[in-house]
Amino acid sequence: MEADRKSDKKSAGSAGINAGGNVNIGNVSGQVAIGENIIQTQSIGQVDLEELRKSLLDFQERIAKLGLSSEDQSIINGDISAAIKEANKEKPVLSKIKERFESSVNTIKEAGKTIKDISELYETATKIAKLVGIGLSFLF
Repeated sequence: MEADRKSDKKSAGSAGINAGGNVNIGNVSGQVAIGENIIQTQSIGQVDLEELRKSLLDFQERIAKLGLSSEDQSIINGDISAAIKEANKEKPVLSKIKERFESSVNTIKEAGKTIKDISELYETATKIAKLVGIGLSFLF
């Protein structure tokens, strides 16, 4: 079976890193990991963190003006409040903020609205999406 492989050549890097054969990674936007037991973290600068906090507060205020059902309003406020709470920590975890923001956007979509069609939210939502690393297509 070993003879059937087209490339048994491996190029060793540091401990635990091996590459071989035709390895090609292209068109990547953001972090990429291939393998097992990989942990990735994304950090955000202090200036960007302050902008994120302001944008989340602005987003929460604008949500109140959409006329959503009280149930949807409550779900979105809970998600955004949790995102704001995380953003206010000394060492916020960006993935938690991103998850909560995505959840709030999904609730807005389930309510039959899109960020694109809601001018009150569009600018703020796109700013948050960029800061947390979400593709803008997710908002639509």
